[in-house]
Amino acid sequence: MRTSHAVNILFLLVLFSLPSCRTKQDGAVEGTVTPPGSGARISAAQSGKTVSTIDAGLQDGKFRITLPAGTYDVGITSPSSPFPLSFPGITVESGKTTTLPLIELTPLSGTAALSGTIAPGGAGARVTLLYEGKERATINSSPEGKYEFTGLPAGRFTVQANAPGYADDAVEMNLGEAQKAAQNIRLLSVTAIDGVDWTSGKIRAKGRGLPPKNVAKPTIMHEMAKRAALGDARRNLLRILEQIKVDPNRDLESFLGKNSYPATIQGFIGGHTIIGERALDGGGIEVELELPLTGPAGLTRLLAE
Repeated sequence: MRTSHAVNILFLLVLFSLPSCRTKQDGAVEGTVTPPGSGARISAAQSGKTVSTIDAGLQDGKFRITLPAGTYDVGITSPSSPFPLSFPGITVESGKTTTLPLIELTPLSGTAALSGTIAPGGAGARVTLLYEGKERATINSSPEGKYEFTGLPAGRFTVQANAPGYADDAVEMNLGEAQKAAQNIRLLSVTAIDGVDWTSGKIRAKGRGLPPKNVAKPTIMHEMAKRAALGDARRNLLRILEQIKVDPNRDLESFLGKNSYPATIQGFIGGHTIIGERALDGGGIEVELELPLTGPAGLTRLLAE
């Protein structure tokens, strides 16, 4: 009898401990939607299938979704917002809570649209839309690299794009009411190249020049030394550009074509900025030049066009 009684007690202890074990294995995603009362609904999905849905609090806009450990795409829908809000790749850890940044819904709506292609396609590029300087939506591009935002109000927008193995890029534009705009973005493959800062999206190269020995005037000597230094720095910029990859299998020359490459790249190099200059012994000059890889005047704009 005692043995049977002990077995029953052990069985009950195990039974009551199971829910507790399950709870410890779960994590959570929480956040706040503003303004409250916007009718926001939050969903968590895996592999394109929704696994949990919850409404944000009407009074405070707060929400909390309990989920098993894993990676989820968290989406927010609201009848008051024209933006398809999404937070891809959110990691949930056992027993821990992942807090999303404040989610600001805009009551504005409009008839403008913005679409385009992020190249190279197929990498699942992440596309973020900012409206008047504030992040409003993040979505993943299609397998072909396409993206689209619709129902947008008129105003100033920024499209940011990033993909694994490629340098981040961003484009700013103004949209008018009912305007249908297209903006393609071409990302550059990140490789280790001396003179390239992928984080800031800049290329920098130095060059040195010496004055001719038969020139007596100091001002002329300086100008001729600087001219020689600029020529040396431009050649070094060209050497750097020759190493840049549009994708892992194509350099700039193969992308632009042998006929277009020289004139296109020389024209791009001509837009350099002098960011440093110093005197060397013997009347020599050293200059440092900079070119933008990404951004409004970057090489990526040239390639996308």
